[in-house]
Amino acid sequence: MALPKVSHFIITYNQRAYIEQALQSAVDQDYPELEIVVADDGSVDGTAEIVADFALRYPGKVIPSLAESNGGITSNCNRALALCSGKYISCQGGDDVLLPGKISHQVQWLEADERRVMCGHDVRVFFTSLDGSEHVRGSGRAGRNGVGAGKIIEGGVGSFFMGTSLMWRASATPPGGFDTRIPISSDWKFIIDVVGLDGVWGAVDGVYALYRIHPQNISSTKRDSIIMETLRTFVYLRQQYPAFRSELNLARREIFYNVAKVYYRNNSFGRARRVFRALLGTEGSGSWGQKARVLKYLFKCRRRSRGAI
Repeated sequence: MALPKVSHFIITYNQRAYIEQALQSAVDQDYPELEIVVADDGSVDGTAEIVADFALRYPGKVIPSLAESNGGITSNCNRALALCSGKYISCQGGDDVLLPGKISHQVQWLEADERRVMCGHDVRVFFTSLDGSEHVRGSGRAGRNGVGAGKIIEGGVGSFFMGTSLMWRASATPPGGFDTRIPISSDWKFIIDVVGLDGVWGAVDGVYALYRIHPQNISSTKRDSIIMETLRTFVYLRQQYPAFRSELNLARREIFYNVAKVYYRNNSFGRARRVFRALLGTEGSGSWGQKARVLKYLFKCRRRSRGAI
């Protein structure tokens, strides 16, 4: 029986220190029907030259897409998607590493039931620039399996498996790919769009990738932009998925609350006040206990901004 083709795409930008290991980990997968699309987003540090060299060493297997200028993460993901021709698609950051058996185990899980549209697996997270400590990250509040995107929405951003662990049916990819209205943090909405109202999703048991944390991670360098994009994402999701209205209200309350606390801890009391006030004005703004906590923070913000301790 013929194996289904898998398109694995890697996105990269200025990751010269990591890209060779990332590429080699994909090339070394034991799954024969695998194409590796590498979309470089206009790197200026020599990353693109390493990608081009791999394409020469593995003709037909490594497919390079080298941009002349930087277009951003969402744009780069869509350039990669456009070159994917497999029945299944998986993805990887240019600073992450795949472990043996990833592709074959995920294909096996998806092939077992045609209703299955997406799966993830546990990832070992390690800190390159600190002390080398590590932990295993699986799925968060969404759980390890489900039907439809309800639990993924209710759990909020970061509630699902990490991006480098995902594989999905190409046929479930939304027509526009990653939402271009969200230039940086479009992955959460993309997952929701793939799963939709009734797609079956779940976990493949095992750790099959390494995720590297370092000072150049986009989550570290673009934090404020990601926060604003996340808040806008709720607007788009409410328009597109009225069936998930209650789940979106729950998730929106939590992200507003957490964002406001981040601003408060960073002494940005004006920003914190604005977000806490917006939280009180959201639909279904929570229990009286939750409202009391928000009001307490608003009072603390006012005191701190006036110099009172």
